[in-house]
Amino acid sequence: MSAFEFVFTFYSVMLGLAAANVGTGFADMWRDRRATEVGVCAPLLASIVLVATMNLWLRFWRSWEGVEVGPWALITLVAFALPLVFLSRAMFPGAGSTTSLEDHFFQHRRVMLAALAATPGFSLIWNAAQGILTPEWPSLWLVIRFAAPLALMVLTGRTANRLGLVALLIWVLVGLFR
Repeated sequence: MSAFEFVFTFYSVMLGLAAANVGTGFADMWRDRRATEVGVCAPLLASIVLVATMNLWLRFWRSWEGVEVGPWALITLVAFALPLVFLSRAMFPGAGSTTSLEDHFFQHRRVMLAALAATPGFSLIWNAAQGILTPEWPSLWLVIRFAAPLALMVLTGRTANRLGLVALLIWVLVGLFR
């Protein structure tokens, strides 16, 4: 097994866990839709996490040539993936909760948006440390991906957060094809 295959397997398991949590969350939303109001923000946030997970996987796949096995590689990958794993669980209230998913989002939105900003924030730090943070499209995409959730933390209105999440979902979808 090559170094890339070894590290990629570990990273894929972490990202797969985030994706599986989102899939389970969608199933729970559908199953409990009559008892618990779903709203708009939870499905949008779940979609953003799913697409962000795909973005991370594709980005890592493209960087296979320089991958080395070691503690720093694993720590870095955990820093990238763990916020999405956390968010994929935290965005849904626990079983038996009667709180609507929309209310749950607004009660905990700052923590969830901070977790959403953490992965691109770590990527910016990593890119800066590697000397690859440039004023070109990949870096611009990453800066906006980091700044958008932080901007949403300041906005308290439901409409502003919904529109911001829609814009962020479109942005991460654009990034999937960059």
